[in-house]
This record gives sequence, C-alpha cells and structure tokens, in this order.
Amino acid sequence: MLDAQPYRTVVADPPWQPKMAITNGGAPKASPQLRYNTMSVPEIIALRPKLADQAHVYIWAVAQHVDWAYDVASAWGAEPIILLTWKKPGVGTGHFQCNTEHVLVARKGNRIGNPFGQGGRHAPATNGTLFEWPRARHSEKPREFFDLVERLSPSPRLEMYARGPRDGWTVWGNQSIGAPSADMAKARSGVHPRDAAAIAAAEAAISRATGGEE
Repeated sequence: MLDAQPYRTVVADPPWQPKMAITNGGAPKASPQLRYNTMSVPEIIALRPKLADQAHVYIWAVAQHVDWAYDVASAWGAEPIILLTWKKPGVGTGHFQCNTEHVLVARKGNRIGNPFGQGGRHAPATNGTLFEWPRARHSEKPREFFDLVERLSPSPRLEMYARGPRDGWTVWGNQSIGAPSADMAKARSGVHPRDAAAIAAAEAAISRATGGEE
C-alpha cells in the first residue's frame, strides 16, 4: 500500500522510541512504550512511501528529538521547509508541563509547480506557524491539522500510522484499514527501501505491534 501509487502528499505520525525518565520502581515514566509499540529511526526510515517527483511530506516529531523527523525526511528524499507547532489547550505533564507538538513540513522536488497552497509562491501559505487546536484522543492529531494539509497540499494523499479511515485519503497503519505486512513483503522484494537490515528490523517491529498475526 505504501507504494500503490506515487503520492503527492504524505502525513506520517511515527511511533517514535524515545528514551524516557525512569521512576523509582524502574518503569518508564510517561513513556509511549507503555501505550503502544514503538519503532527506531532506522525502522521508520525503512518504511519509505512512494513519493511523486514533486511531493509534500509532513512528519510529526517528539520534543526530545525533533532532529529525528529531519533525518526521516532527508532519507525519504524530501527537503525540510518549516516546523509547525500545535499548542494544546491548558498545560501538559512533566517538569515543563509541555503542551505543544511539532510537525516538520518538507518538500520533494522543485518548488516551481509544487507550492504549498493555491496562492502562488508570493502568497502566504499560513497565518503563522503556531496553531491552537483542540486535543483529541491520546497521540491522535486534530482534524484541523488535516484540514490545513488538504488546503495546502495536493492529492493523492497518504496517512501513515493512521488511527482510522479518512475520506479522500489512503490510510496505512495497525489502527486503520491499511496492511503493514503487505508492505513488508514488497520491501523484501526490493520495491522499497533498499536497506535489508532496516527492512528486517521494521518487519520485526510490525510483527510485535500486531502480536505476530498477519
């Protein structure tokens, strides 16, 4: 499914694997590993979507390692353009009560004929880079973000690590109707990507996430 067609727009919300603080009991504190199966950066890079020659890529990052999103975008052949910030209502948890998340916007190919939005290269794509959107379920990104993407970026569109179906999009992920195992099989045959070790690691991670079921 990741290479079913050349996608003009890809949104990825990877299950990053950050190192978290350890409580006195020895369990990760506020760790995503407690909520869902996570993947390393090489595993995420290995699940490379098929991008059109001109494409837009949006990669959600974790605050501790925004650099990982830049690594993935570059590995997928996209040039980082800007970082957008989602400010959530109220305050968050932790020492800094973090209430923001960040998404890296990147572009593949020449910017000519490949703008963000319909106003041309001299028109602003957004009114700033800070967005106050409501919260949704844990780790779920707001509908308003996808409304923004649909306004700025062309179809066909792919959502990776999706939480469910989305009208007008191809969705892929363990919590959606996509089929990760099928993409692993295609990756093995050399369709994408070319790093066999990373592919094997990604396949193992998908197997863990699905309980070893196809």
